[in-house]
Amino acid sequence: IAHATPAVPIVFKGREELVEQGVAILCQQASRFLAILGGGGMGKTSLALHIMSATSVNDKFAGRCYFIPCEIFEDAESLVQGLIQIMELTTKENQSKQKVLFGYLQALHNDLLIVFDNFETPWNHIGARSGVKNLIEKMAQYNRVSLIVTMRGSGGPSDIPWIKLGDKSGIPTLSPNAAKEAFKAFAGDSLHNTGNYESDIDSLMNELEYVPLAIRLSAQLVKRVSMLEVLIRMWQTHKTSVLNEDGNQLNRLTSVSFSIDLSIKVFKVTGNTLRLLSNIAFLPDGVPMWSGNLDKIFSDKDGLDMEVSVLLDSSLIYDQNERLKMLAPVREHICSKYPIGQGDIDQLENFYAQFLQNLPSNNMEAQPALQLHINNIEKIYKAQISSSNSKTSCISALNILCRFTTFNSVSIGLIDLILEKDKNIDNDKVDLKLMRAAKLRWVGRFEEAEAQVISVKECLNEEGNISQAGSDILGRCFKILQDTYYAQAQYEKAINMNLQAQKYFKQSENQQAQADSMSWLGDIYYMQHRYKEASEMIPEAQQLFQQIGNKLGVAECQKLLGDIYRMQDKNDEATGMILDAQKQFQTFGDQLRVAECLWSLGELYRKQERHGEATEMITKAQKRFEEIGNKKGLADCLMILGIIYGNQAQYDDAVDMLSNAQRQYQNVGNIVNIALCYEYLGITYKLQRKYGKAKEAFTKALELLKKL
Repeated sequence: IAHATPAVPIVFKGREELVEQGVAILCQQASRFLAILGGGGMGKTSLALHIMSATSVNDKFAGRCYFIPCEIFEDAESLVQGLIQIMELTTKENQSKQKVLFGYLQALHNDLLIVFDNFETPWNHIGARSGVKNLIEKMAQYNRVSLIVTMRGSGGPSDIPWIKLGDKSGIPTLSPNAAKEAFKAFAGDSLHNTGNYESDIDSLMNELEYVPLAIRLSAQLVKRVSMLEVLIRMWQTHKTSVLNEDGNQLNRLTSVSFSIDLSIKVFKVTGNTLRLLSNIAFLPDGVPMWSGNLDKIFSDKDGLDMEVSVLLDSSLIYDQNERLKMLAPVREHICSKYPIGQGDIDQLENFYAQFLQNLPSNNMEAQPALQLHINNIEKIYKAQISSSNSKTSCISALNILCRFTTFNSVSIGLIDLILEKDKNIDNDKVDLKLMRAAKLRWVGRFEEAEAQVISVKECLNEEGNISQAGSDILGRCFKILQDTYYAQAQYEKAINMNLQAQKYFKQSENQQAQADSMSWLGDIYYMQHRYKEASEMIPEAQQLFQQIGNKLGVAECQKLLGDIYRMQDKNDEATGMILDAQKQFQTFGDQLRVAECLWSLGELYRKQERHGEATEMITKAQKRFEEIGNKKGLADCLMILGIIYGNQAQYDDAVDMLSNAQRQYQNVGNIVNIALCYEYLGITYKLQRKYGKAKEAFTKALELLKKL
């Protein structure tokens, strides 16, 4: 028992509040039963030892605190033997050990505390449950006896009224700050030679999902490797196999893998339950809305509810907001040791192919549902593409994902993998490359977008007779180039590309694309303050949209005309048109256009010095732009908020907003607006009489504008 009892840990971070709660529970007159529950490696034993050694606990129990390491006891008989040994009770020959124990507890005049650590071992031992249950319930009947149990799982043993620390899944992982502090404390002087390591520690802690045992074991690796980048690479390559304490026999405290395997063994996770575990481990997002989705995802499995119950009891998985999830170290170990089969991946793909098809046509309704599953979808389709499976299904999925700009990085990654792995996609190659170029443009990778379009154009002959299909492809190429230059405020180049696109769309008889290009040309004129030309072009586009029955295009034109009125100080006409367009966009579920309407209304109110209404509109727009991943829109909102704060003499807030906007514009390469931010910063500093900073900001603005 002494050998199996650990010392109170010296490094103990981020658990102070839980210790206080545990101590308060034990020291209350009416509360005597404390359960510390959760998965392996969460620090349950360390928490119990710190609670047990707290001053007020020692004062109450006056040295009558006993720690029983239950991993060395298999049943009630051995537990009783351990209790008698640690309490140093005297037994006579042929005397019942239980009688000795209960006689001692009956005679108590002072409070006594027993900690049953790792109680899952005897509780789950074959044939031992009944005897162990009877033993602990009998002990709980003595008023002077208080109990702490630590065990894997989410529910305390027997029908004793346990008070649980943490939430329904047990004690939580560490906070990011506490995890970082713990890592530094465990690593000690070994960190001194690793340079600027703060961001590397943050990255590693995030990878390990702040699991205490994983943090301690990874910190010990710093003593063997000189750089944290190497340690991160070791984790990414070898996962839990590197999280072992050097030079020690592997056990639950010295190996993450051992701890996870112990849970699998103790809770008898085998057969279909183990197969379900490997399936859940494969899914980075777990199983969202699991009570409704589980039987759809795993339609060929019976007894799913019972299997989930076993896995929840073991704490190998946990239920968070109706989502079955798994901590990163557990997930990586299961994926490595019990990999999912190809048949199960195919079944997961079938579910998600149908899931994507069933998404609402309204993007604002569809995106929240898709957000819950997006990492699963990416993982499954990457696996299928890598193994050359389901090409048609993957491309169909991509066509749906492309509706959502928030997930552009996912779309780009899948397209890259298809182009790399599948050499037999001639019919789809052009579409995929142009789809990729459009996504690259959207995320601000302009040079790559331009290069991708040029690679497509070079395969087509722009001279002589061009087929209708070829003309459409060329039109799409010039359309993407137009968008690329427009996003960088290179409006003359954008106009040239637009006119080329219109020409080819006219040849291909693609009226939708032609009307779209005309609308874009009106937008470019608007950005150049050429309102007369914009006012002539936009109604033409609107008329063509009406002819082909495109209500979204009609609403876009209406919003553009509203913006022109806004710039001409025709405020009432502008407000009416923009509000009407916003209602239409909400009907279509077009989050981007709704956000743009909110921004336009905010700017309209700002110019009228209606600061409260302006701030409300711009803040709403900012939230929408963040949700859909539109960096340019986000930067526009930050700049306008900075101007609004400056107009209200809230200069510090104005500087923060404008500086943030400037950084966002740098990410998307918008030189004009970077210069504008410097100009507004200069104005703000001047109003604060910070003339040195004002001069510096104005000088930077001038330098940028001269380049244009």
